Amino acid sequence: MSHESIHEHLLISARKWARTAVDAYLEEPVDQDFAVHHMAVAVEHASKAYLASIAPVLLAPDKQPSVDDLLVLSGNENRTKKGRAGLKTISGEGAILRAAQLLGPGHQTPAGLKELRESRNGITHMGWGQPVTECRNLLKAGIEHINALLKALSAEPEGFWGPHFEACTALVAQAVTEMEIRYHAKLRQARERFAQTTRRLSEAEVAELVSSLSALPTAAPWPLAVPAECPACGHTGFASGRDKSGEYGEVWFLPRHFGCRVCGLALTLWELDLAGIKGKILNDDEEPDPDWEPDFETY
Repeated sequence: MSHESIHEHLLISARKWARTAVDAYLEEPVDQDFAVHHMAVAVEHASKAYLASIAPVLLAPDKQPSVDDLLVLSGNENRTKKGRAGLKTISGEGAILRAAQLLGPGHQTPAGLKELRESRNGITHMGWGQPVTECRNLLKAGIEHINALLKALSAEPEGFWGPHFEACTALVAQAVTEMEIRYHAKLRQARERFAQTTRRLSEAEVAELVSSLSALPTAAPWPLAVPAECPACGHTGFASGRDKSGEYGEVWFLPRHFGCRVCGLALTLWELDLAGIKGKILNDDEEPDPDWEPDFETY
């Protein structure tokens, strides 16, 4: 295996594990064990990719690498009996420390990186995971370390993280809430579903599909359904909820769920504010009853 292919192979592997980690984090409910485990593997492979990009022999174990290890890492695999199958390399922890040293004094290793490694080991060997509340901080440490390595490798983070680039940026930003991260991930996934469904259809066929799907609300455990613009695809979906009489004769619609049959987006109560789907008066156009008086004992 050549100098360049070792580096590229490891970076491709890191990308696969990293994206799978974010997938697990964005699932509902969160699969925190998979998210943490896979991010730790991604960090190890990205660290090794950086080392191999400088010189593959930097992947050699800390203590007494074998002659075969050195032959494989120096591009002389054909001179060994087992080849890559018998290769032993530096540990994950060692790779991270070695990479951090080579990144220079300006690099500061994220504080949670050691805990990410320890959590990965606990999950792998004993099935001991972290509570969901710790998951974001551990992923944040992994993302920050990988981004530093990508910069050193002159690799674009957008290409590495792919569709999860925005979610990873938000994960690192402390001001962004968990709800916002998941909300925007839902919108992206819904847009991708709609694009996949309609990619082989003509404009007329898309218009017909949208017209038929947006005519009826999705199934929901609420008695009322009111049309509302879908924040993902822009077509008509339905907010479902309940009604409530106000103090001055108005009837309020209180949304509790949103569903779009066109792109499959489904939002729950706490996500509706982010989508701008709020309560509204249903009888706003009615003439007020001049004889109506509020029943103060009822309210």
